Amino acid sequence: MGNAIDFRLSSLDSLFLSMSLRVITIKEGMPTLEEAKRRLLLEVRRCHGEGISVLKIIHGYGSGGRGGVLRTGLRRVFAEYQRDGDILGYASGEDFSIFHPVSLEMITVAPELSNDPDLERSNPGVSFLWIQ
Repeated sequence: MGNAIDFRLSSLDSLFLSMSLRVITIKEGMPTLEEAKRRLLLEVRRCHGEGISVLKIIHGYGSGGRGGVLRTGLRRVFAEYQRDGDILGYASGEDFSIFHPVSLEMITVAPELSNDPDLERSNPGVSFLWIQ
């Protein structure tokens, strides 16, 4: 019987942890930068409303790896969101590391990020927003 209780607690813990992180693929459907900005704004608002702590955004790295319109344009928006107080901070995929202070804060509030495949990978195709 003790095992059943432990299992239920483990399941609840997993459910709780999955509620602290959301992953979106914003590059899906090849949106324009303006479309991607609109979708990002809706997702950030949804995260605030649902109590999501971290939003992982898969935006791609651009044609030939030289930087894409979505990656550079959205990262400018992240800086605006932080300046305006809409997010607490952000980390590019290149900076996402246990040695990056904002990344470490995000891992603290969303522990499942410690197992994220992009941790320590310097992936220019993703970014992480610290929502709350």
